[in-house]
Amino acid sequence: MTFYELLVVVHIIGTVLGVGAATFAEIYYARFNSDDILSDDERKTLTITFTVLRIGLFILVVSGFGFLLYMRLTEYVEPLSSPTFWAKMTVVGVLVTNALLLQIRKIPLAVGAAVSLTGWYTALILGIIGKTSASYLELLLYFAIATILVGFVLEFIRNSLHGPRQIT
Repeated sequence: MTFYELLVVVHIIGTVLGVGAATFAEIYYARFNSDDILSDDERKTLTITFTVLRIGLFILVVSGFGFLLYMRLTEYVEPLSSPTFWAKMTVVGVLVTNALLLQIRKIPLAVGAAVSLTGWYTALILGIIGKTSASYLELLLYFAIATILVGFVLEFIRNSLHGPRQIT
């Protein structure tokens, strides 16, 4: 296995962990919080899920730097001129920033959840499609629109699963 192939495998593993954990974090949180109470077991499940999410993000960033190093050492610079590459780099930067802001509680959970879920799927899709005719700004506009739509969908799902609010 070449160094490049190893990077690809590690990058895919990071992406799979991130996309899967982001998906299950939303499923679990919506289900567990439907009664406004998180049990100890539910908290532990969410903690494990968020840990997997962070590990995926760490692996994705480290392997991404590995790709940049590989491109520098081999002078393989073609991806650096791709709008898709830069959009993916931006989305990963947004994911890292979002994770940090969520950790220090500087953004609402609903906003962070929408950004995280959309960001992970966007990174996955951009990695799969590679080159596209869309410009960098178009790709980021699609990401922004998708994030807003996902936010509304997540809110709708949470409200649908949440029973009638008890007034005390």
